[in-house]
Amino acid sequence: MKKLKLMTILGTRPEIIKMSAIIKKCDKYFDHIIVHTGQNYDYSLNEVFFKDLGLREPDYYLGVVGENLGQTMGNVIARSYELMTEVKPDAIIVLGDTNSCLSVISAKRLKIPIFHMEAGNRCKDENLPEEVIRRIVDVSSDINLCYSEHARRYILDTGVKPEYTYVVGSPIAEVLHGCMEQINESNILEELGLETDKYILLSA
Repeated sequence: MKKLKLMTILGTRPEIIKMSAIIKKCDKYFDHIIVHTGQNYDYSLNEVFFKDLGLREPDYYLGVVGENLGQTMGNVIARSYELMTEVKPDAIIVLGDTNSCLSVISAKRLKIPIFHMEAGNRCKDENLPEEVIRRIVDVSSDINLCYSEHARRYILDTGVKPEYTYVVGSPIAEVLHGCMEQINESNILEELGLETDKYILLSA
């Protein structure tokens, strides 16, 4: 039986981390194509996470970064359009609100079904570029996958049909569970001279 050809499009560190467990499952059950837009690309921001999370290399790199934000966003749309035309995926999946997610515009134009993870997230600040991208991706997607009922309500308020919107939770729990062995075997506390339960980790 022929497998569904699924294209995962990502380009930033948070996308790689959050989608890592899903990517492994997609590799198992689909004819899976991983596309890295190159939105953020250097070893410390990307490749190290593919390695540490046990992910294979992406099938394609789009190299979208231009001389300015407008050029980068345009490159995401243009280069993803060219690749989708060549590869002809049966569906694409994106996560979140990054510039890489603007590839949904290409998919919509080509009538390729779009699955959007982290759908419905809102901060209600229209001055943030991410907020604009969230709205574009939510209304463009064929299936919206929300972390919470709260997020789902935001999407339904935009007029999206409820039968195409699902609450599936955050994938980060599966990511953490899959990394527990590495975490337990790590000697990072000794390397940093820290005692268990006597420090606070802050990420900003």
